[in-house]
Amino acid sequence: MANNRHRHNSQKPTSNKNPTPPKSPESVKSEIVQIEDKSSLVLPEQMSLTAHEHIQNYLKLSKKQNLDKNDLNAILKLSQHLRVFGLLSAVGYLNQSNAQRGEIRERVVPVWESLIGQMIDKDNPLEKPDLMKKIVDITKNKPEQYMWLWRTSLLLANHWNFWARAYQED
Repeated sequence: MANNRHRHNSQKPTSNKNPTPPKSPESVKSEIVQIEDKSSLVLPEQMSLTAHEHIQNYLKLSKKQNLDKNDLNAILKLSQHLRVFGLLSAVGYLNQSNAQRGEIRERVVPVWESLIGQMIDKDNPLEKPDLMKKIVDITKNKPEQYMWLWRTSLLLANHWNFWARAYQED
């Protein structure tokens, strides 16, 4: 019995000849995704600041001091839509025909267009048709980049929700 235990313990586990060490948090944070000619890096600790900036820019654009109930609901709906259907579907919703008009849609579209547009290019947010064209192009030609953008939007959505509640009218 002792011989069996000794023999079992003396066997070397099979291993890869060139194992790759796990990535350190610093190396993961420094990975960069190229978006056309620009480098885009969103660090986890910057997500809240980025989301805050997006909400502030929306407030400026809409000439408001605070978000009203409809703006808050639109941001919460965007978060849910991104989780369930994805980024491509969200920009598709922005570009649905005018036959889909309705009070909810009229409240949702400006908020979604602003936040998604800023996420794609904060210095020059795209309008609905250009936003749709860009996301469709990325989806077809750069699927890894699309997945990165979708994951980024999911992370930002939690922070958009937080800041939307912080800037909600009383």
